[in-house]
Amino acid sequence: MTSSNKREKIVNTLKEKTNNAPDIKYKDFIINKQNVTFIYSMSVSSSTSINDFILRRLDEEKGKIKDENIYEYIKNFIPNNNIIPFDKKEDISYYVMSGFTVAVFDDGRLLAFENRASIYGSISKSENERGLKGPSDAFSENYQFNMGMIRRRVKTEDLWIDEKTIGTKSKTKVAMFYIKGLTSEETIRNINEKLDKINIDYVGNTNYILEAMSNTNRFILPTNLSTERPDFAAQMLMQGRIVLIVENSNEAIILPCLFLDFFKNPEDYYEKGLNVIISRTVRFVAFFLTVFTPALYISLMAFNWESLPSGLLISFSVQREGVPFSSIFEILVMSLMFQILRESDLRFPGKGGSSISIVGALVLGQAAVEAGVVSPITIIIVGIASVSSLAFSSIDLINACRWWQLFLIIMAWMFGFVGVLFGSLIILATLVSQSSCGVPYFSPFEPFSLKEQPNVIIPTKKEKFHPKNIFKKDGRKEK
Repeated sequence: MTSSNKREKIVNTLKEKTNNAPDIKYKDFIINKQNVTFIYSMSVSSSTSINDFILRRLDEEKGKIKDENIYEYIKNFIPNNNIIPFDKKEDISYYVMSGFTVAVFDDGRLLAFENRASIYGSISKSENERGLKGPSDAFSENYQFNMGMIRRRVKTEDLWIDEKTIGTKSKTKVAMFYIKGLTSEETIRNINEKLDKINIDYVGNTNYILEAMSNTNRFILPTNLSTERPDFAAQMLMQGRIVLIVENSNEAIILPCLFLDFFKNPEDYYEKGLNVIISRTVRFVAFFLTVFTPALYISLMAFNWESLPSGLLISFSVQREGVPFSSIFEILVMSLMFQILRESDLRFPGKGGSSISIVGALVLGQAAVEAGVVSPITIIIVGIASVSSLAFSSIDLINACRWWQLFLIIMAWMFGFVGVLFGSLIILATLVSQSSCGVPYFSPFEPFSLKEQPNVIIPTKKEKFHPKNIFKKDGRKEK
């Protein structure tokens, strides 16, 4: 094998292993009839440093270089505070994805120059997914920086990136990250087909992609998971998921998405398993309180008085004495007021929103009770359901809970406990009949997987997600 063939083989092998990733660049130089290829990643390296201290210097000096040993010249005269000679070709991807520029010579020798990009000064803290443990950095609107945030955490050539341009007018870049060999090929093909079918003029952020990928809006629960934390995106990649990064968006899309993913939190992986059991159990309880508490209260008030102990029945009767409205009207009005306060809290400029919403809730609740418009137990029920919904950071899940809560309230008002039970069966049937990118939405419960049951409550560092084992084969509705 000639010297030039050694360099070409190394470069071609890296391109093959990384699927010719769009952020990895290859720059060829010919100096004294000798070839040198510089390899670097645009997402984690400083392009200014590479241009000013390597590429431009060599371009200006290549006609003046008399040294026949180009390797020694570049090693000794390129200004860089950290130059690392190495021999293992397997280390090229590690250095490139760590912010180094790797020089590959005709004879197969390798040099690494440190050119890390200072991206953390431009990255803000996560606002919507704040945690007590773990990294607090978040994605930004800078597409290249977002790619670098993932590259810095997953330094392997198995991290493949498929880049597409979507939007006939906006020409927005969308990068699809996945771990080759870990992510199901069927999942990759399924999502690629969905992205290729998107035909819209403008892509503003991730929601444009999600809306275009969805076949229907009749399923109110989100079939995708959005995150602004790069550490969580990296964790999902290591579980076999696919992560989509959209230009000009500070969120990443995680696909496929399961119903149980909304009960997990990024910081679960930084705590002891026993502590996480309590946290996830609380989230499950909060979900059931949010969806079922108002409906159960209305069924008791309207149909099933006999189910209450006599002491509690007397207490409820005393509290509701003099209230002119029915229990369902009280619940709906107070729930609406709480949602208005919550929306005003989210939209209020500055830092005074929380104080205003808390004071508003206390004043309105107390005034309504004293005026005899609603009963105190109604305030308690609405408060329990509304506060429980705040245990989740996903606004899509919270909105879905609102719809389910309203549906069960109507069923309870019409049929009592029987209506709540029938409505619960409808919700459950809807969950098990859906899929996300070909993966059953309610797995690992349906289809049941005994091996994956422990991960529902207890996170492990080796937690895996293998959709190739649970792909839909029974005509589930595709999302």
